[in-house]
Formats: sequence, C-alpha cells, structure tokens
Amino acid sequence: MREEIRERQNSEWSLDRLATQRLLYRHVKTMENWRLALILLVAVLLLLGLSVGTGAFSQAATMAVVLFWFVDQAVLVPRIGRKKEEAAAVQEDFDCFVLDIPWPEHLGVARPTNDRVQELTRAANNAGLARKDLADWYRPEDAPEERVPARLHCQRVNCRWDSRLRGEWIWSVRLAVTVLAVGGVAVGAMLAISLLEVVLGVAAGIRLLAWLFVEQRAHSLARKRTQHLHEYLSRIEEKSSQMTLCDARLVQTAIFEPGTWRYGVYRAAF
Repeated sequence: MREEIRERQNSEWSLDRLATQRLLYRHVKTMENWRLALILLVAVLLLLGLSVGTGAFSQAATMAVVLFWFVDQAVLVPRIGRKKEEAAAVQEDFDCFVLDIPWPEHLGVARPTNDRVQELTRAANNAGLARKDLADWYRPEDAPEERVPARLHCQRVNCRWDSRLRGEWIWSVRLAVTVLAVGGVAVGAMLAISLLEVVLGVAAGIRLLAWLFVEQRAHSLARKRTQHLHEYLSRIEEKSSQMTLCDARLVQTAIFEPGTWRYGVYRAAF
C-alpha cells in the first residue's frame, strides 16, 4: 500500500485536486483579508466620528458602517463558506482516491466534477501556483505496508498537522488581542484620556475583538476534536492490522467536515 499511495498522490489527477484546493484557500484568505480591512475601516470611521463631532460626518459614518456590515454578512461570509466547503470536498476527493476509500455518499456532499476541477486547475496555473510543493503529500515512506494500517497512518498525520496549525493560529489570535489591549492601555496612559474616551475607543474596536474571539473559539473547538481523533488513532496504532476498511472509512468521515475549514490542508495552501 505504501508505494500505491505514493503513485496515487503524485499522479496528475491528484495534483490537479491539490492545486484546486490551494487556489480555493487562496481565495478564502483574500476574502478574509477583505473582512479584516472592513472591520478596521469601521473602527477608523467610528474614531473619526468621535473626533470630528459634526452631525453630517457622524451620519455619513453611520451609513458607511451599516453598509460595510451588510457587505461583510451578505456577501463575504457566504462566499467564504462556499469556498471552504468546495475546498474541503476537493481535498476529500483527493483523500478518497489516494487512500482508496469510498466517497461518503451518506453525507449528502456532491463529489467535485472533473470539469470543475479542470477549470480551477487552469486558474491555479494562470495564478502561478507552484505544483512542486504538492508532491508526496502524505510522505508515505513512514507508512506501514499493509493497506488499512497505511490508511490509518496517513489519517493520523492529517490530524497531527491540523492540530498543530490550528494551535499556531489560536496563539497568534491571542497574541493579537494581548497586543491590542496592552497597546490601548499604554496609549491611553500617555495621552491621559478620560474614562469616557476609553469606553468609546473600546466600542470602536469591539467589532475586531469580536471577530478575533469568534475565530479563536471556532478553531479551539475544532482543535480539541482533532486532538481526540489523533489520540484515538495513536492508541490503536499497534492493533491497526486488525482494523477494516469500514473502520478507515469511519475515521475519514470524522476527519471530513463539510462546511468547515479543514485546516490540515492549509499547510500547503500558502
């Protein structure tokens, strides 16, 4: 099975799907950056409205804030969700082919069509996305020779990467929140601002803080789930030869999360 995994994952069919999910996650990153830019712009407008103090500017700033919120919730958030779902489905298609596991028909998720994959592959090539980094995705030299243990080994590697990268993201969010809080207190102390001005400043940045906290909570919950799955796979490693294809399919279903960002594939996305 080890050599079979190597051949399957390095085939043109597989590399097309990895290039496709790489492009989709680049789109997600771009839209997330736009969301962050809108959040920061809202904070700037609120602070300017407080400093200018004119009625006309405050009304225009309020209308702009409402418009930005609408664009964020009605345009960016749904598009990001669809991109993540499509990228996760493409990655699952890759995993099912490489590990020789049936597609999860019971989840009600449509398998990506070859026409759609080819369309996105051409877009990825035009965007200059390198394919050389996509070879040997699972590094099968460490995998067992037996079929089911080899599948479980690759799934465990997926979970380890997912947990690690989510942890890095969580700590980066916590660091950002700490820097913002400490920086705000330091600036306030140097300028000797009043308590009311502190409250108004916090109100201006509350949207950014809410976004950071929501992101941290989502990734924290997903990381705990992935860690539990990784621990389970580590415990059964010694008796993996007794596992069946059905067991591997159930593990793969637990890894595949329709509608969520399968963060493990992010390791090669950027």
